[in-house]
Amino acid sequence: MTAILANGAFPAPGTRARELLDTAGRVVCCDGAADTYRAATGMECDFVVGDLDSLRSSPSNCIRIAEQETNDLEKAVRKCRELGYRDLVIFGATGLRDDHTLGNIFRALALGVDIATDYGYFHFVASAASFSCPPGTGVSIFATNPAAHCTSTGLEWQLDGVRFENLYCATLNRTTGPEFSISTTHPVFVYIAC
Repeated sequence: MTAILANGAFPAPGTRARELLDTAGRVVCCDGAADTYRAATGMECDFVVGDLDSLRSSPSNCIRIAEQETNDLEKAVRKCRELGYRDLVIFGATGLRDDHTLGNIFRALALGVDIATDYGYFHFVASAASFSCPPGTGVSIFATNPAAHCTSTGLEWQLDGVRFENLYCATLNRTTGPEFSISTTHPVFVYIAC
């Protein structure tokens, strides 16, 4: 797995997100997140991507992309894909600033990349997926395309017939058994609480 670290809340010790980050095959930092990563772990990331406007240190492994049409998170995802890395998970996308949190979540959905946080995991689902988790686990589905039609099994409130007129239309659900599944006509984020 390739971890892309944004400069939001760094995964806390003892969380599933931190465990995943600590076992990543490579770590790519978005600009100033390289300083945060070094301070939290004592290690250097594999490389830094961004416009480098918030990086306090001067590591030699920087890839400067000056254009301002996208943010550093999208630049990092694109560079990783250019290099052939397909197993991407974003960390540090939430926390610290609410506007960055929302922007990062929906940018990651548009890019088709998962996000791990201290509180849960956003799974990108393009068409269908099944998940295992304890009964009663919190689940929310986010669709940015109102034409999305989803069906589900194993959720307390099934998705059949849900119209995604607003982002909150399929949130605050929960599992009824040890597994649930979803199928969709348009990409969605399936959030599973830890």
